[in-house]
Amino acid sequence: MSLDLQAAVRQTLSSSVNPKEVEKLLQGRLHMSPHPEWQLPERPTWREDPFEDRNWRFQYHMLRWLEPLRRAAALGDDSAFEMWLRWVQDWVAKNPPSAPTTPWAWTDMSDGIRAQQLCSASPMIAERTPELMGWLEATIRMHAEHLADPTNMGNANHALHQQESLFVCGRVLQDEALWQLASRRMSGLLREQYDEQGMNAEGATAYHYNNFLWWERALRRFDLEGLDRPAGADRHLHAPEGIAHATKPDGTLVPIGDTDVQDPKRIENPFIEYVTSNGGRGTAPRDLVKVYDAGYVFGRSGWGDTRRPFQDHTFYSLRFGPARRVHGHPDGTSLTYSSRGVNWVVDPGKFQYGHSTPRDHFASRAAHSLLSIDGRTAFKDSFVDLVRHGLYSRAHEFVLSDLSYEGIELTRRVIFSTRGEYLVVIDHATSRRRITGLQRWQLGTEVEAQIDDHTVSLVAKGHRATLWFDGTPTEVTTVRAQDDPFDGYVSTGWKKMAPATAVVAERRGTRLEFLTVLAAGGRAAPIVQEIPIATPGTRALDITTHGVRERMIISPTAVSFPALG
Repeated sequence: MSLDLQAAVRQTLSSSVNPKEVEKLLQGRLHMSPHPEWQLPERPTWREDPFEDRNWRFQYHMLRWLEPLRRAAALGDDSAFEMWLRWVQDWVAKNPPSAPTTPWAWTDMSDGIRAQQLCSASPMIAERTPELMGWLEATIRMHAEHLADPTNMGNANHALHQQESLFVCGRVLQDEALWQLASRRMSGLLREQYDEQGMNAEGATAYHYNNFLWWERALRRFDLEGLDRPAGADRHLHAPEGIAHATKPDGTLVPIGDTDVQDPKRIENPFIEYVTSNGGRGTAPRDLVKVYDAGYVFGRSGWGDTRRPFQDHTFYSLRFGPARRVHGHPDGTSLTYSSRGVNWVVDPGKFQYGHSTPRDHFASRAAHSLLSIDGRTAFKDSFVDLVRHGLYSRAHEFVLSDLSYEGIELTRRVIFSTRGEYLVVIDHATSRRRITGLQRWQLGTEVEAQIDDHTVSLVAKGHRATLWFDGTPTEVTTVRAQDDPFDGYVSTGWKKMAPATAVVAERRGTRLEFLTVLAAGGRAAPIVQEIPIATPGTRALDITTHGVRERMIISPTAVSFPALG
């Protein structure tokens, strides 16, 4: 026998058994989260698709749902072993790589997860049915050769799962060429998927978090074998700090890209402990604002102390960089804003993969808090450039250039007052032809909005906020829970959504400017006033929040805060 059973034992990272999961499967009841329960057929065709859902098909052929049976069988459960073996043998017989029953049988990533389970089963097969060891070795070899073929390699985290599995196959098959190939590929992936700041390339905070966990598991496999980790493994070690910066004061990740409500608690790191315990444990990062070259700005008023807990601070995020990412959305220049425990402006979230009316909306440019051009289609490969930024004692300032539309120049300037904890946003759009600009603000589910001329009063959880537009003729409208056309919702989970008001300011012309203030207060609403000023191209605002008034002077190149008499 050429299989290394001890390697299979080392590489089986979990052996815990949930009796309820085992019992359900033995009764023929299959539940693959987040999908409903389904009754397994007596004789599968492997073309089953009860919910017409690509994720369900993906998981079905992954065979990870059989893992509870394998674990129970390894501990002596005969019924679990019989069912596990019957289903695995049936899948292998009906889905050879050359002629599978469905293309989903050998989809990238599912091929790798399935291979890991086969490797983990080898000690059990050797003990219970040693006559099948030849069949098992041939099946593992078949998967390993498929994973080694570069034409079958996926990208991003799918490629990671495949190479992790190829490494396991190589160790169990005692084939050095296979696990060395996996190591080289993982080294390339680390450099491709993580930059020197430790930021992941997939474009979603949830996948930044998930990838850290996945890479930790994959790299641990090298430690278990006493082998050096792949080159570049140090990059992902910087990820927890970035994930902490991407965590809002409520302890959840800011939902950028394919991200719904999620916290990063599974990471064991002092920074993560701090942001998920309201500052009760761990250590706060040093910086209040962090600019990541991968296209993220995360800023906040503070990390909390005895006078003001972490959860009461103000947080904002800003996006830039490429629109096309594996799990990203076309959200360049998009903002989120949270303060005093309220998520005032949010990202619309993921909802699902594939296509549906809600998914197509949530993953569109038009659903994000940014400036869009009505009736014009943005480039799929557009790029938003962070032209300049400055972090000062009184303000954080960012200027972005957005060339998402043909023949139209867009810029967004974002200023965060460190004293007043409000945002000033200045959008410009220039075109030879007359255009209609739509500046959108996607509010959180708990936020109620009331329009009064060019000011929108916001209320949530007993707190008040103000969304103020300057006096330039502007049409301000709201939309909430509208089904045709679909709008006014945000995603809250897999195929779950909730009504959430969006505020839209509309202006027309060839040279458009939006000057907008988003300020959160306490029981009293913030007050915004524009002050006449003689200097051309310069604007002056008086903004009162929490009973404190400050004046902001905004010139084309600078921001200042003169003393008020």
